[in-house]
Amino acid sequence: MWNLIADVGGTNMRLAAVNAEGEILEQSRYDTKGTLNLEQACADFAAHRGSAPGRAVIAAAGVVRGGSVQLTNAHQSFSERGIASSLKIERARVLNDFEAAAWSLASVGESDVTVLQGQAVFPKEPCLIIGPGTGLGVGALVWSNGDPCVVPGEGGHVALGPRTPEEVPIFEALREEWPEVGMGPGLVVEAEAILSGTGLPVFYRAVAKSMHLTAPLTTGAEIFASAKARLDTAAVRSVALFAQYLAGVAGDLGLVFAAKGGVFVTGGVAAANPWIFDQAFVDAFNAGGRHTSWRQELPLHLYHQPNFGLIGARNYLAAR
Repeated sequence: MWNLIADVGGTNMRLAAVNAEGEILEQSRYDTKGTLNLEQACADFAAHRGSAPGRAVIAAAGVVRGGSVQLTNAHQSFSERGIASSLKIERARVLNDFEAAAWSLASVGESDVTVLQGQAVFPKEPCLIIGPGTGLGVGALVWSNGDPCVVPGEGGHVALGPRTPEEVPIFEALREEWPEVGMGPGLVVEAEAILSGTGLPVFYRAVAKSMHLTAPLTTGAEIFASAKARLDTAAVRSVALFAQYLAGVAGDLGLVFAAKGGVFVTGGVAAANPWIFDQAFVDAFNAGGRHTSWRQELPLHLYHQPNFGLIGARNYLAAR
């Protein structure tokens, strides 16, 4: 008896066989944009093993609706029904990638984190995970009678607006540049419009416009690199605000869930730019006015477990 778990992103599909104890028996990697779609890759993997799995859980980088998902960064879609049919099993489960990320926290360990606040201790208390990548992913893990349960959501689309008068021209320019992300008639935008690899270049152009500067950089990677080297004034300002806003949103959502089990920051942008997680980031996370002391009680970690999709799918299986 074995079960199938998978982590499907825009570049790779990683499939693994696990036994009843959650031990990985075998892994295979497929090209997401290659000749096999996920359902065919599942069938190929099972054929190689010579038997169908008992169950299948897939973590996918896309919004899951009604058991179906369209990948964010690849022209591929699949469904629980199609996966089950390709494997000739009764049913399969598809998790959003940050739903799986939250499930991975059920087995988080000291080696998975860099501590920004608190200690590398992981009590069975609510946890929040947030990650800027192509988009802004958010998930939460809570505990009931000692058992983990995940609360998926779309926290990346909460409202974000200027926090000082000096930031007003930036948000005016951002809404002119990208009107679709505006929320209501004011200056507020969805958080993902800034806190993502997709949004940062647009935000950078808005910052440059507000400062009457040119904006020669076109990618998030260029903006972060130029900010770190202090080569571009608008990039320096953009990244400083990016870190401040990310910390603030993480603190807000951590407070919503009373995340005394920890707030975990992850994702491609965080992994590539650990230098932004400094004392200023922690201070912005804790800036809660009358409730600053509550935020200071929340453990804050940089989560650098690269296999959180597979681990989350495995933990989901174990809990079900």
